[in-house]
Amino acid sequence: MPGTDRTGLAGPLRRALAEAGWLPPTGVGPAPSAPTPPEAAAGPVPREDVAPAAPREDTARPVPRGDTAGPVVGVDLGGTKLHAVLYDPARHRLLDRVERTDPRGGTAVTSQIAELVASLAAAAGSTGLPARVAIGCPGAPDPVSGAVGHAPNIPGWDRMDVPGDLESRLGTRPLVHNDANLAAWGEHVWQPDGGGDLAFVAVGTGVGLGLVLDGRMYAGSRGLAGEVADLPFGADPFDPANLVHGPLEQRVSGRGIERRYHELTGRRWTAPEVFAAANDGDEAAARVLDELGRLLALALRAVRAIVDPAVFVLGGGIGARPETLAATRRWLTVTEGASLQVRTSTFGARAAVAGALAAAVTA
Repeated sequence: MPGTDRTGLAGPLRRALAEAGWLPPTGVGPAPSAPTPPEAAAGPVPREDVAPAAPREDTARPVPRGDTAGPVVGVDLGGTKLHAVLYDPARHRLLDRVERTDPRGGTAVTSQIAELVASLAAAAGSTGLPARVAIGCPGAPDPVSGAVGHAPNIPGWDRMDVPGDLESRLGTRPLVHNDANLAAWGEHVWQPDGGGDLAFVAVGTGVGLGLVLDGRMYAGSRGLAGEVADLPFGADPFDPANLVHGPLEQRVSGRGIERRYHELTGRRWTAPEVFAAANDGDEAAARVLDELGRLLALALRAVRAIVDPAVFVLGGGIGARPETLAATRRWLTVTEGASLQVRTSTFGARAAVAGALAAAVTA
């Protein structure tokens, strides 16, 4: 039922996040009433250097389950990086691991996730694996089949029961959600002023949207709610070249910024270089960022017309930048005045894994 913290760990975990610098100091205190997400388809934080994932033996094996009051794990799976964080309530600490995502996809990645969870549990001194694991991934997890569609960077996940395969390895069925939905959930649960409908717009290598409506993550009937990359503006929606990544994503993304700057100048600069050039007075770079803000403002207006969230949160490597927020607000002011509430993410690059931890203690 909504408002249930099923582990008793939400308050201590929120304090751990604040102590580790994930939340501002004002966030320290009792955890807000944390609504329950829908059933899944299915000191400082130590960090490890990112290292290539070694080849892994593909063997599904049952393992001991942890105690429900024991550690919880949140995982953020990206096309290139796998980030997992364990909260150890016995020692009130966060354990943090990062690896490169196994490029083979499929069961190689589910095996990698299970081994990473096991390594965190061993580091925490646990005798078994945690009973509560939540995973954020790109794409659309199907609540019936367990397959994850629209995730081209994780090959094979669209043809397998991902939660089922992970359950055979972890000994417990994990929650598997779209990463933007989990980012929205984390902002909703961990923020001191959490509450109300919220839309999280992630802009990085691509663009995505996570929704919290009526105190629950909302993914739609087939997990496709929030696929704003498919909104029909930014590029020609009928051009077959725009059907894979979506018309909006052709412009509102890191690659879109790089492509547009090359169109204007002939120079092939990375998105961070374009941002730096705009701050140094480069007119073409400033134009690219202004166009980015205009398209994001249009996207937010389109989302508002359907679900009308109380607040929009911009996240991701591009979305969380202050220049992106400023450009978006400029265009919103032209059309909406001050009626749309827009801010940047509290957690930055950790938004999805923070949301996974929130799901792990409230599911």
